[in-house]
Amino acid sequence: MQPIFTHNSLDLGVWVAGLLIWRVMEVGVDIRTLKRLRAGARRQDKGSHVVLIVLIAFGVCLGLLLAVKVPAAAITSAIVFFFWLGILLIYAGIALRLYAIIVLGAFFTTTVAVAIEQTVIEAGPYRLIRHPSYTGLLLILLGFGLSLTNWLSLLVIMGCALIGFSYRIRVEERALQEQLGQHYQEYMRRTKRLIPFVL
Repeated sequence: MQPIFTHNSLDLGVWVAGLLIWRVMEVGVDIRTLKRLRAGARRQDKGSHVVLIVLIAFGVCLGLLLAVKVPAAAITSAIVFFFWLGILLIYAGIALRLYAIIVLGAFFTTTVAVAIEQTVIEAGPYRLIRHPSYTGLLLILLGFGLSLTNWLSLLVIMGCALIGFSYRIRVEERALQEQLGQHYQEYMRRTKRLIPFVL
C-alpha cells in the first residue's frame, strides 16, 4: 500500500506545506548561524553537524524509498489516524523547534559553537529539557515517518536520527560544560536531555 497522501491532493498539500515550512525555517537558522560564526563564536563541532545532517538525510531518503518499495511494511489499520497524527507532530515539532530557537536567541547555532559571553538559558522549554530544539526536530521526523504510513520507514528515519543526535548531544554537552562550567553541570542535574522527567 502506498502512502495515503499519494491518493488525495488535500493530504499531499498539507504534507508538502509542512515540509516546506520546516525547510524554510532551517535555511533561516543556517543563515543566522553563519553570521554568528563570522561574529566570533568559537566552533567546537567535531563533525557532529555533518554526521547529523547526513544521517537525517539518509534516513529520510531511505524512508521515502521504503514507503514506496516495501508495501508489506505499510501501516494497515487506522491509516488515516496515523497519517494525521504524523502531520500534527510535524507542525508541533516545527513550533517547538522555533520556540526553542527564539528563546535561546543569539546563542542558537546549528553547529556546536560557544560564545565567550554565553550563559546558561533556563527560560521557556529550557526549564525542563536541555535540548528542546532537538526534541522539536525529532518530533518533525517522527511525524514525517508516521505520515509515510509505513512501519519500516518510521523505524529507519527514527533510527538514523537517534544515532546522529546521540553523538551530537555528547559533543555539545561536553563543549558547554567546558565553557560554562559548574553552572551548566548543575543545570544538567536538574533537567533531562530531550523528554521532560523521562530522558
